[in-house]
Amino acid sequence: MDTAFAIEASGLTRTYRGSRKTAPRTALDGVSFQVPEGAVVGLLGPNGAGKTTCVKILTTLLEPTAGQARVLGHDVVADRRAVQRLVGVSFGGDSGLYTRLTARDNLRFFGTMYGLSGRALDSRVDDLLEQVELSDRRSDRVETFSWGMRQRLHIARALVHDPRVVILDEPSSGLDPRSVRGLRDLVRTLRGNGRTLLLTTHDLAEAEELCDSVLILDGGRIVREDSPARMRAESARRLGSCIELTLTGDPGETFLAEFPALVRSQVDGFDYRLFCTDASAGLAYVMSRVPGLLQLVEVAQPSLEDAYLDVLDEAIA
Repeated sequence: MDTAFAIEASGLTRTYRGSRKTAPRTALDGVSFQVPEGAVVGLLGPNGAGKTTCVKILTTLLEPTAGQARVLGHDVVADRRAVQRLVGVSFGGDSGLYTRLTARDNLRFFGTMYGLSGRALDSRVDDLLEQVELSDRRSDRVETFSWGMRQRLHIARALVHDPRVVILDEPSSGLDPRSVRGLRDLVRTLRGNGRTLLLTTHDLAEAEELCDSVLILDGGRIVREDSPARMRAESARRLGSCIELTLTGDPGETFLAEFPALVRSQVDGFDYRLFCTDASAGLAYVMSRVPGLLQLVEVAQPSLEDAYLDVLDEAIA
């Protein structure tokens, strides 16, 4: 393995033992990938794909059944202590914070666990609370915090020891739009400071905006690794252009069946997303077939979400 990479996994496998009623389950099945230093990489996949298991192995919370993983050259099993000092991780949720302590005291407590103390610790805590927009609630108990506020405090906790590698598991879950924007700005700042970030997320717009590359897991295996731009370009070659329609009524049973060069359709009420390999013919068909029902029409290239779903459909096939 090459120490020039911040994160490396080779043949990473994790199998959970079964019971009398259940068979053993393989959550990760021979996963291999590399994350360059200073990159932002998205770990994508449906629920149960193995994302959280992968993160837990990289952060020493689980040991792999087989294979190897390193963080900045340190083996996650043999060099656990070194990895823990190099990595900051946020899992969010209700666990991992002391709800009867204040936001400030939570961060001070976790800071002391990493050897911080005195003015350096106080300054670090105050800076982090400012970054996650919790300065005005620093003296409030965490039990009074909303879900979104706890998510932001989790992120601050992940950063308290100034780690070189930051892993955020669904960081924008439960955040309001303003906080999501603040989170994305923080990710950019961390990257600008030389940090390496691994994000697990179901928010494909977030992955497209922030990530240099994405890894798509499905069934415990990596089914695609590429940049968002290249994934979108390949999806456009396969699916064509996306014609988005909003109609005011039912266009009839044969509307989709007779649509020219149609590859795939997504229908929600009278909202249509139609992928076709000949956008000009598709638009001409729409204008001639349903002019009286047409409320909105737009043509766009497939998004990362479209490309992601295309990859998963191909993996299933």
